[in-house]
Amino acid sequence: MEMKKIGLLSASLLMLGAATGVASATPSNTRAVNRDFTKLSIDGSRAFDDITMARTALANGDTAGATKLLTDANNAFTRAKTDNRVFMKAESQLSKPKKVPAGAPVPTTAPNTQPVAWLPVDGEYIVTEDLEPTSAKGTAITAANASLNKGKTAQASQNLQVAAVDVDFVLAIAPLQASADDVYRATNLLAGKDTKGADAALADAQNSIRFVTEDMVETPDAPAGGKAKKSK
Repeated sequence: MEMKKIGLLSASLLMLGAATGVASATPSNTRAVNRDFTKLSIDGSRAFDDITMARTALANGDTAGATKLLTDANNAFTRAKTDNRVFMKAESQLSKPKKVPAGAPVPTTAPNTQPVAWLPVDGEYIVTEDLEPTSAKGTAITAANASLNKGKTAQASQNLQVAAVDVDFVLAIAPLQASADDVYRATNLLAGKDTKGADAALADAQNSIRFVTEDMVETPDAPAGGKAKKSK
């Protein structure tokens, strides 16, 4: 299953959800939007963008392009191993959100009870109201989507705040070592001209993604004399 990536490193997608009556919805504001994006790993996001693009390249018969993308993904995973956004937790202990993005991978096995390192690779703001796309709030979400896809988080937040749209932030996390192993395996299979096997290995990495509530990941501490660095 191909994971729906939302943007290169910076943007999340506001989804028109039908989750009415969600009690924990938090009004969007600039501070919250900027804070949430500090929880994402730049290298982790890059690796999964590479995975998605590599699968597209394979589907188009561009093995040379896929090879370059997998080299980049392997390097990104190596850097991500020292990312302060990595956290240890057993899958069985993950805090699941009330609603997950459409098309989210569905686990096929029981959750593992052994702690592993997880890497936050993406995030989505999911609207907790049942909205008509043509309503004032629906229009605000469309405008916010456009801003987020350009990396303009403050502008997106302003659109939502003016319209008083409530959203929940959901994080996409990946098991670091397993994902890195899948990409390494895909690289070797591709080197052996097994494009089908390489694609299957990349699909395994995408299907290892889990969605959790934002409180599973702490915002990294700001360096002395400065502010926490935001994803871009």
